[in-house]
Amino acid sequence: MSASSRTPRPPTFRSVRWEPRIYPGTLSQASRVRTHVRTDLKGFPDDAVDSVELCCSELFANAVSYTASGTEGGEVVRRLCLHRPDTLRLHVTDSGWTSARPAVPTDRTAHDWAEAEGQRGLLLIDSLARRWGYFPVLPHPSLNLGLCVWADLPVDPAQVPRGLEPFIFTA
Repeated sequence: MSASSRTPRPPTFRSVRWEPRIYPGTLSQASRVRTHVRTDLKGFPDDAVDSVELCCSELFANAVSYTASGTEGGEVVRRLCLHRPDTLRLHVTDSGWTSARPAVPTDRTAHDWAEAEGQRGLLLIDSLARRWGYFPVLPHPSLNLGLCVWADLPVDPAQVPRGLEPFIFTA
């Protein structure tokens, strides 16, 4: 077979990771979190950035409201990666000390949902993400060093900015 008759191979996919960002565990940081998502994902399609921003904002608020992240000295860590050519993965990690695990409430009627003033964030994430879940930072029966909640959000591979480095340092 001649070189000219070979079919060119598509470029090999390399995952991309952004440097983690660490925030004080106060709700006043939420706008900064959203701004950083927009900055870090500059060049990505607006709808993908909007979805990541919304999910990140919800997960940040949950971490501050329901875990030790919202106490004096608590922190929240946000990480992003282009996990697959068509998937941005968002990680939000809290500071621990809660026995509750994230779950979309399943015991509500339509009327209960219409009247609910809270706990809609995970429903939103469940709707926007291809999938989501969580894992302990360190699986240990007596240590609680935090919980990482992740969400896989879709992105059109044809609209991913070209030339991304494997590790992106944030400013």
